[in-house]
Amino acid sequence: MAKRDAYFDNVKFILIVLVVFGHLLTPFINDEQWLRTLYIFIYTFHMPAFILISGYFAKGYRKKGYMWKMAKKVLLPYIIFQLIYAVYDYKLYDESTFEVSVFQPAWSLWFLLSLFCWNAMLFIFTKIKYPLAVAAVLGIMIGLCEQLETTLSLSRTFVFFPFFLAGFYMKKEHFKKLTSVSCKKVAGGTLLIIALWIQYIAPDFEKEWLFGSKSYASLGVNQLEGMTIRTLFYSISLAMTISFLALIPTQTMSFTSRGAQTFYVYLLHGFLIKYIRLSSFGDWIESVQGYSILLIGACGVAWLLSSKYVSTIARPLIELKPLPRRKSLSLGK
Repeated sequence: MAKRDAYFDNVKFILIVLVVFGHLLTPFINDEQWLRTLYIFIYTFHMPAFILISGYFAKGYRKKGYMWKMAKKVLLPYIIFQLIYAVYDYKLYDESTFEVSVFQPAWSLWFLLSLFCWNAMLFIFTKIKYPLAVAAVLGIMIGLCEQLETTLSLSRTFVFFPFFLAGFYMKKEHFKKLTSVSCKKVAGGTLLIIALWIQYIAPDFEKEWLFGSKSYASLGVNQLEGMTIRTLFYSISLAMTISFLALIPTQTMSFTSRGAQTFYVYLLHGFLIKYIRLSSFGDWIESVQGYSILLIGACGVAWLLSSKYVSTIARPLIELKPLPRRKSLSLGK
């Protein structure tokens, strides 16, 4: 087994913490302007960065059996968790009817469908000229299609594909150069400038633009405005993604090993978030202005769900592998 790279595991764990934090933060973004700025700031780069890293690790897409393994890794869990989320929502929200559909991804399961599609699309895009430019144009043009949007995650697949493709074409030396001291200084300044821009220049920026799941018509703009805004989104998002990646430590950290289990966190955290949102937790957070608790909670959730104990229990659902013998479930192992 190849030795894992501490840098990439650090990237993935920090990103999954931001994913959980963003979902915890969602109900509160209209309480204070700085909370909205923080939310927009995070959503501008956290999924693009995740997707770029996924593209970097897709270089073996031509290997025999790769796409079959990818199908088992993401499509089967997608179907399983679509059903589980449908049952969970039915019980949690006391819904009058039970509905489940493979065509409308539940919660954040859109990423699984898109991840499979991005890998499959490499067979086409690696054979054409200017693949990144073509991918970006398609990502911009998809906003003209009102019929697609969330269906089978088609809109998001095209909107975020340029980041996946960019990651695919990146090499190890690019990341080494990116994490140099000089690049870190530029990255820090870039993130600060964009944060100030969001806070003071674009405080009312519509967050749905960052999801990539809606057409321009649904977002209330004409075609030219939509294409202009999406182009701006690509520019800012790429700058923030590169800047974020430049600031990640390359050495082994206390959380590095958890980066190998981010898939578990991604699939499982939604159950906790949905329950928390329905509880009185939000009212308590607002009453004490304890928004920092949300970040602590996000770290705790990510740490818990990336633990060996949780991964062992959830493995049959996520990796479709049987549980190990009882003695292997011990916390001391």
